Amino acid sequence: MTLTEIANAYFTDLDVNPNRPTLDVIRDMQSRHIAKHSFNNLAVALSQDIQIDSESVFNKIVRQGFGGYCFEHNKLTFDALSALDLDVRILLARVVYNTDNDVPRTHRITLLSLEDAQYIVDTGFGHFGARFPIKLEEGLEQDLGDAVYRIVKNARGDYCYQIMKEGEFFTLYTFDLGRYTEADCLTGHFYSHKHPNAAFLHNLVVCRKHFNDVHSLRNGELHRMRQGETAIEPVADIETLHRHLTQTFGLSVDTAISEFLFNKFIAEKSA
Repeated sequence: MTLTEIANAYFTDLDVNPNRPTLDVIRDMQSRHIAKHSFNNLAVALSQDIQIDSESVFNKIVRQGFGGYCFEHNKLTFDALSALDLDVRILLARVVYNTDNDVPRTHRITLLSLEDAQYIVDTGFGHFGARFPIKLEEGLEQDLGDAVYRIVKNARGDYCYQIMKEGEFFTLYTFDLGRYTEADCLTGHFYSHKHPNAAFLHNLVVCRKHFNDVHSLRNGELHRMRQGETAIEPVADIETLHRHLTQTFGLSVDTAISEFLFNKFIAEKSA
């Protein structure tokens, strides 16, 4: 498939008209993407071969409806925006979760230049991810209705992508404006799904995010966040996990997969 064919099918899948790619269209694209296509690490958890070329990512997310993680989601949206002849660049971030830990660049994001401004487009960060692109304007607080974000610089000169948590800003990841390529993404992708210390090898993570209604599964707990309130449901058995994977998250998995995931990431951790 050509990038144009991929983009056309992608926007059709999201029911978004990209004929005039304004910021509002890109906002619509991002919010619809994260509401429909789950962020998850099932392929990593199942030790599947994960290809991140354009057609493989499109097939997995759009045709198969299997979701994925940042190197897949943000590759797909990067391709779609590129096909619209928009000014986009790959950036690679360090997921720090408000620490100074030395971590590798394992989070792919997109820098969009549009209408005399720059934005971070990110469709692959799970339940803390923004529903809309975040303007790259230092210190500007951006209230999206369900969360407040901002981007600031730290003492090293890196940008910090932050969300407001419990009245204070919390750094999700840091990034710079260096020049990164698809080859750089291969390195981060390999670490994320193969390195023994990679978090995705040791945890089951699935998320879908609608406005003021977020479902987030991490191992044996399902968190549902609505109107600022969080309800936590234990995933006590294989049947409950299978129901959430197939119904809550819309994933096409058979019972054998749910059984494997339950035994590996829930039963073993609670033993």
